[in-house]
Amino acid sequence: MEFSQSTWVAIAFVTFFIIVGRKGFSVLTNILDKRKDLIENEIKEANKLKEQAQDELNSSLKKQKLMITEIENILSEAKEAAKKIKADAELKATEVVKRKEDQAKQKINASQTEIIDQIKDITSKAIILYSKEYIKTSIDKKISKDIFSKTTKEINNKM
Repeated sequence: MEFSQSTWVAIAFVTFFIIVGRKGFSVLTNILDKRKDLIENEIKEANKLKEQAQDELNSSLKKQKLMITEIENILSEAKEAAKKIKADAELKATEVVKRKEDQAKQKINASQTEIIDQIKDITSKAIILYSKEYIKTSIDKKISKDIFSKTTKEINNKM
């Protein structure tokens, strides 16, 4: 049995692929296994990174909640402080107004006292002048000097 040339080519082709295929298959299998291991490692690393990212996210959310609580506390403290400052300012303003009123009353009283004293002074001077004139016209000089000096002393003593 003689085979044709194309049959021998076919047998050689199949034999070649069987021999090379076994070697190539094992090499290809090794390459694919290495690639599979590499992909599995990358997936594991990605999962680790995902877990770390989730942990960081949870941590950040907790920190955010704490910050929000702290901000709310600070705001409430600031509002309370503002209310206290406002109340203190109103109290101080009331005290200042009262003090100014008291000062104004004291100035008015002092002015009244000063005016009364001036009126007394003017009145006493007018009385003295009138008395002088009356004494000059009505009483002789010696008696008038005595009366004048007594009256002046009495007026000065009463003031």
